[in-house]
Amino acid sequence: MSTALFLILLSAVLHALVNVITKGAQDKYALRLLVGVFSSVLVAPALFFVDLPGGAWWFLAGTAFIHAFYELLLVLSYESAAFSAVYPVARGTGPAFTALGAIFLLSERPPSLELLGIALVSGGVIAIGLSHRTTQGALKGLGFALATGLTIGAYTLVDASGVRRVPDPFSYVLWFFVAHGVSVLTTAPGIRGPAVIVAARKQWKLGLFAASLSIVSYGSAMLAYRFGATARLAALRETSVLFGTALAMAFLGERMTLRQLCAAAVIACGAILLQAV
Repeated sequence: MSTALFLILLSAVLHALVNVITKGAQDKYALRLLVGVFSSVLVAPALFFVDLPGGAWWFLAGTAFIHAFYELLLVLSYESAAFSAVYPVARGTGPAFTALGAIFLLSERPPSLELLGIALVSGGVIAIGLSHRTTQGALKGLGFALATGLTIGAYTLVDASGVRRVPDPFSYVLWFFVAHGVSVLTTAPGIRGPAVIVAARKQWKLGLFAASLSIVSYGSAMLAYRFGATARLAALRETSVLFGTALAMAFLGERMTLRQLCAAAVIACGAILLQAV
């Protein structure tokens, strides 16, 4: 197993777990605030052992800006519809936006089989989300999920470019979490008011646990982008939907239909095809 593949699959598993924790939290936005703040605090001591990410400061500022929107849109989607509906749509559209950006902005030229694999993963993931009943709340949640997918594609491209711009990838990864923490700490109270701080204090232990997982999850993804093609790895990371669906069935009481199981099989086929390229 290649380094990039191991890192991206590790990221997928942990990402699914963090998002299931977010969906089950009493105040979801407060938990995302805690994830951002605790992540920056946990990595802070390591900053003394890496160089400054010279040449990547604009990428860090850009990803912090995008992540502020990502956190809000993600929570709004979770507050509007079932996890097993909105999570697949958000994660499935992300690779599609990433692939387009990688082609037109990063000048990557994926082979036809790789594009087919990305299409299978994205299509299967989206099919899982769209298989739910289209109530008004579900449609609203799917709209937020689609917007979340756009931010996923945007920050993936920014971070893939940033981590390749610095000699030491760990410098970018560590400073990313600091930038992310500052971003959510300055925007969350302004969006939700002082109540989000009160809610955060009540679930700080859960936030600390989720932040620890998040560091390994997205840190692994950014390191993987250093070693492999952005669009391909971004699509493989969205196999997290398979893990997330399994966790939702086990802990959130959600169930999968035959159509959703078939879509999961399509995702698996796409992931296999991506590895055969």
